[in-house]
Amino acid sequence: MANVGQVNRGGRIEIDEFFRVNGEENIYSIGDVASMTAKDNPRGHAMMASVATQQGEFLGGNFKKMEKGAALKPYKHKNKGAMATIGRNRAVADLPQVKFSGRFAWYLWMFVHLFLLVGFRNRLVAFIDWAYSYITYDTGIRLIIRPFKRKVSLQEQALSSE
Repeated sequence: MANVGQVNRGGRIEIDEFFRVNGEENIYSIGDVASMTAKDNPRGHAMMASVATQQGEFLGGNFKKMEKGAALKPYKHKNKGAMATIGRNRAVADLPQVKFSGRFAWYLWMFVHLFLLVGFRNRLVAFIDWAYSYITYDTGIRLIIRPFKRKVSLQEQALSSE
C-alpha cells in the first residue's frame, strides 16, 4: 500500500509522467486508482475506461523500452472525448471538436460501445440484449446486493448450542 503522502485527497495514488508511484522506482499505477497531476490537469485524468486503456497501452510500450534499455517516454494524454446515455433515445457526446446530444448521440454511443467489444459473438449478444430491453422497456433493477451476515451474540450462540 502506498504511504499516506503518496495518496491525494480523493484517495488516488500520486504518480509521475511515467506512471511510477511518487517516491518509488519500480512501483507503477494506472487507471482509476492513479492520479497524474500537471498544470493543464491539476485534478488528474478522468476515471474512465478510455483513459485507463490508453495508459495501459502506453505503459506496456514503456516496459518494452525498459527491457531494451531505451529511454522512457513521458505520458501525454490524448482526449478522445466522452459519451454518456442520459435516458431512452438520449445521450450526450463531448468530443474534441464537437459537442451534441439527443438521438444521434445515443446511436453513436451504442455503435462505439458495440465496436469496442471484443469478438463478433459478444457484439451480437450485446446488440440482441439491448434490442430486447428496448422493445420490452425492460430496464433491470440495477442493484448491487451483498450477502448480509447477522452478527450472533454470545448469548444466542450459547442458547443455540443447548
